[in-house]
Amino acid sequence: MRTLRVDESPVQLQGQDVIIRPEPWLNVARAATRRLAALARIRYSFLMRFEIAALGLLLLLIPFSARAADVEIVSGSYDGGMLIGFDRATGVVTGYFSEQTGEGQFSCIFYLTGKLRGSEAPISTYFPEAPTEDLIKGQLVLGTRGEFQVRLPSEHGGCWNVEHFADASQPADFTLDAAYPWIAVAVVKRDRAYFFDTPASAVHRKGYVVKGDGVGVRATQPGWLQVDFVGNGKPVSGWIRQSDVYPTR
Repeated sequence: MRTLRVDESPVQLQGQDVIIRPEPWLNVARAATRRLAALARIRYSFLMRFEIAALGLLLLLIPFSARAADVEIVSGSYDGGMLIGFDRATGVVTGYFSEQTGEGQFSCIFYLTGKLRGSEAPISTYFPEAPTEDLIKGQLVLGTRGEFQVRLPSEHGGCWNVEHFADASQPADFTLDAAYPWIAVAVVKRDRAYFFDTPASAVHRKGYVVKGDGVGVRATQPGWLQVDFVGNGKPVSGWIRQSDVYPTR
């Protein structure tokens, strides 16, 4: 019986067996195949490690981004008589608190300004008409989105009877009522500050805000502010003269 087999030994006759040496190109092809397989394994291993590392980084960043979004300050009107404006370009936060007891016997009024750093902002608080005489420095501390606390080392006049800002056991918490695109908050200093349709309007409207009213600032032009007055009813929007409000620090 004849047996035909292929290996790498020279061609020779051994009885009835015939041994055939393979062609040289076949050995080259086998070597190339082995190299390609090795390279494929290396590439697969590298890609797997890269993908695992990228996935791990993504899992780390997602909670961080979520936390950053959760503690973002929101401009708008808050419960308890607080208005907040935030300028994203500068990081400056401004606010105005004005509240009184039910019968109006006690009132608590102050303006606040500071620069947000992470989830906190060192703030200066003062009565708008006397920024240096009534200055108290404290902290604005963010909670979840739309919530924050104001912490002061001492109380402004009348505030203890309205809202506690210096009592660590009863922190002054504020929750968002309505969001507005305010870049700042300003306080009216004129007896009457009339609304205009545009800075170019020759005649003011009938509506106006009065001294001590807080307004949210949407935009500015030289000498003018585009504002919202929330009050206790329907919000009123328009332009007022910048000279009609107290300067912000």
